[in-house]
Order: sequence, then structure tokens, then C-alpha cells
Amino acid sequence: MIAYLFFHELAPDGDAIRYEEGLRRFHSTLAQAGVPGFIGSQTYRVGSQYCDWYVVENSAALDPLNDAAVSGQRSASHADVARVATNFTGKLLKLAAGQYSPDATTEIRFAKPHGMTYPHLYRLLERWTGRGDVSLWRRMMVLGPAPEFTLIARSEVDLPRELDAEVLKREPV
Repeated sequence: MIAYLFFHELAPDGDAIRYEEGLRRFHSTLAQAGVPGFIGSQTYRVGSQYCDWYVVENSAALDPLNDAAVSGQRSASHADVARVATNFTGKLLKLAAGQYSPDATTEIRFAKPHGMTYPHLYRLLERWTGRGDVSLWRRMMVLGPAPEFTLIARSEVDLPRELDAEVLKREPV
């Protein structure tokens, strides 16, 4: 499972209520597009930013998803939202452990400590990722901004101090 994350902000002169309505409309029409390999999408408000999660089965689904997002019935709703959005950044993540839950409201971002191996990190996090309501995502091919890892959970998780994690609340739009 792969997630394409698209970070964006509302332009200073934009209307937040209309922006969020447009985002919901866009994701609704995208869900109906029948894109092969597309699992689902959702926008979250994280601090002053918005983050769209586009979850797909594998990388082969990314091209058809990208094409579908800006064509057909989605063209108008995409254009409406894009007109008042700014500060775009994308990131590609791969599910490393656990099970993704779109209704999870806690996002924890962190980097693997220098000198720690990936197997050690994954073992360290098993107590959370083995629960069924927590997922660990790892940035792919250094595509997107740091940090490398994002842990998604339904409630706050007290990770080991050495991970120097940033805990953020995400609110579905």
C-alpha cells in the first residue's frame, strides 16, 4: 500500500468554508471515478496546513489516479480548489507496518535516529504497529520533505524519546 500526500494551504484571500466544501466535493467525485488500484482519499487539517492522503494499492495506480484527478467530472471541482490553494508540497509514503485507518486523528512524524538500523526501529515500534489501529509509513525514495516516518494512530502514542517525534492532530475535512 502506498500513499501520496499532497500538502497545501488556503490562499490568504480564500474562504475556508468554501475551500473545505470544494475539497470534500473533489474527493467524492474521485471516489466515483473507478480508478484501478485506488483505495481512497481524504483531506485532513493539520495545523495551518491541509494534507490530502491518496491511498493506492501500488505505484502502478499513481498514473491513472493523477489522470483521473484532473479530468472528466473531477476537472471543475479540482480547478475550484486549486484556484485558492497555495504552498504545495508532495510526499510519497509506503506502508511499513500496521494497518491504515483513515479515521485516525493523530499523526506522529519522526526520523530514524542516526546509527539505528531499520529492523531495530521496526522492532521498537511493534508494540504500537501490532495493535491494528496504528500504521507506520516510510517515505519512498526520498520523495518529499523530511522526516522519513509518519505514524498514524487513533490516539496519541508516547513513542520512545530517542525518536524526537512531533505529534500533530489531524482533523478530517
